[in-house]
Amino acid sequence: MVTNRRVKNANIFSCEKCNFTCSKQSNYTKHLLTAKHIKVTNVTELAEKNATPFMCCICNKEYSSRMGLWRHNKKCQKIDNEDMSHHIENNITDSNLITKLLMQNQELLTSNQQFKEFIIEQQHENQHLQKQLINAVNCGNTYHTTTTNNNNQKFNLNFFLNTTCKDAMNMSDFIENIEIGFKDIENIGKNGYVSGMTDMILSRIKELDVTKRPLHCTDLKRETMYIKDNDEWCKDTPNNSKLHRMIDCVAKQNYATIPLWRQQNPECHDSNNPKYDFCVHMMRNILGDVGLEQTRLDNKIIKNLSKHILVNKEV
Repeated sequence: MVTNRRVKNANIFSCEKCNFTCSKQSNYTKHLLTAKHIKVTNVTELAEKNATPFMCCICNKEYSSRMGLWRHNKKCQKIDNEDMSHHIENNITDSNLITKLLMQNQELLTSNQQFKEFIIEQQHENQHLQKQLINAVNCGNTYHTTTTNNNNQKFNLNFFLNTTCKDAMNMSDFIENIEIGFKDIENIGKNGYVSGMTDMILSRIKELDVTKRPLHCTDLKRETMYIKDNDEWCKDTPNNSKLHRMIDCVAKQNYATIPLWRQQNPECHDSNNPKYDFCVHMMRNILGDVGLEQTRLDNKIIKNLSKHILVNKEV
């Protein structure tokens, strides 16, 4: 009995000039950047320019000497359709990689527009909160009038936010004033997305006086956040969507700093240099993750921040 078996064809990447062969695109890309390949390629191109070509009538390959053409003719055969298909697929893969990088840069250009939409949404929510505050004052809300309980003064959140912290910075200004340094993104590369982002944001918050900070946590267990923008204090949503957007804006600024870091560290382009691997690792950490996993990472950052921006309710 004859049994049909399907053979899995693996992509083969080869450099004839260097006699190098591999099965992974990433290893082939690293080879193209090696000093050996660049040197061999330059020498070969110079020799080809100065030599009179001898062409193979079967595959149209050119050789600089008649002896080279004679050796080639002994084993020459035309490239079959399957090999040509692999060659085309490799070119398509490189093209797709370049397209992906261009799309990521386009996302950075559109981040400002997304941030403007975020500010407009906050403005509508703040107007609604302002109406509620006015109604509470007119009705003599018991939260304002009851100031004692068992001889202890009760903490007044409204007074704290709108009077004590009336000169606090707006969240939009806070984000715009963040200047990303190389040490910030290097810290993310060493310690990971959650730890690095926490250190970066928290260090900027601690530089401000408590009454000047754009956000406060009023309930550590529920992670209840109050954020100031457009000169109004507003309670964040139960899932802290506004704080998630703030973290996303900072993350995009980090990613935009990578090209500047690479310019200042040209050795990161050499695959044999330790900074090459560090740069790749740093870029992966800065990008974080996607979907639910990204939300989970951002929730960890919010939890870390909450511990340091909790409002002190003791008199």
